[in-house]
Amino acid sequence: MRKLVASLAALCALAWPAAAQKETLRVPFWVHADVASAGRAPSAEELRVQAGSEPAAVLRVLGPEDGLLLLLVTDLAGSLTHAQLAKRALGDSIGRLPDHVRVALLRSQDGLKVVSDPTAEREQLRAAVESVPVSGRAGLLETVQAAANLGDAILAKAAVRVAVLYITDSEIGNYREDFTNPTINSSDSGDVSRRFRDGLIRDRIARLDAALSATETPVFIVHLNYRTDSLNQAYQTGLMTLAATTGGESYFCRSQAEIAESIARAFEAVASQHSAVVEMPPPPLPRFLEITMESPGRTLSWRNRFSVENGTKAAR
Repeated sequence: MRKLVASLAALCALAWPAAAQKETLRVPFWVHADVASAGRAPSAEELRVQAGSEPAAVLRVLGPEDGLLLLLVTDLAGSLTHAQLAKRALGDSIGRLPDHVRVALLRSQDGLKVVSDPTAEREQLRAAVESVPVSGRAGLLETVQAAANLGDAILAKAAVRVAVLYITDSEIGNYREDFTNPTINSSDSGDVSRRFRDGLIRDRIARLDAALSATETPVFIVHLNYRTDSLNQAYQTGLMTLAATTGGESYFCRSQAEIAESIARAFEAVASQHSAVVEMPPPPLPRFLEITMESPGRTLSWRNRFSVENGTKAAR
């Protein structure tokens, strides 16, 4: 993982200038088009931010016209049909990206692995996407924290926007870890495992959610194959929670026809991300730092909560 961080960060440093080495917080936000602003990004002077009970200085605002590094992570281990539809949609969405967007392609099976280094070469990316195998075990839960940490390492070294986008067909029964919480005592009607079969899933999601609340990179998830059984519903609800915690979004495809649209929507949300570089208030800080934002004449949405440890920003 250290080599992975170093190689991606080095490539970003070549492409974009270094970020200021101040104690800052990167807050992802979105500007919704209206008559007054037409979706135009606010300047640092036009954006007012409050961190906890204190006003926070906005040092810089990055918008859709600024550099973006997308960490595109595939988690394809199920249906070949769903995967092929997703690959085709990814090729289309990659082709529509602006020139200043670079994409690194990673795979989540057996740990987070780089398939293609960050590049703006669209044909190279399409070929890399097509080459991704559809095999192995589901890997999202095992790699999402590493992906977010990688994004944060890049944010710390380069003045760019960063986002993680998972394309997954995962189902809870395909993980190496057994999340089914089998009944311990089938003859005991009071056995807790009979009533809380999704307990292991909820516990894993809760631990991941706590870890991701201390990161700054938004995570987006497109799930290609929504499932309706109770364990997978608990899992899919958990994925929705993880994306929301980071300021990202999740999209669940209930039919094959929804795959292309969901991937296109995710790419649009990633590309339209704004990033406010905010100066952290002085310690002591609460365990969770609540963020509020406003900009006259604009409608904003933003990530409004970050975990803070020991009065300082949580370690990346």
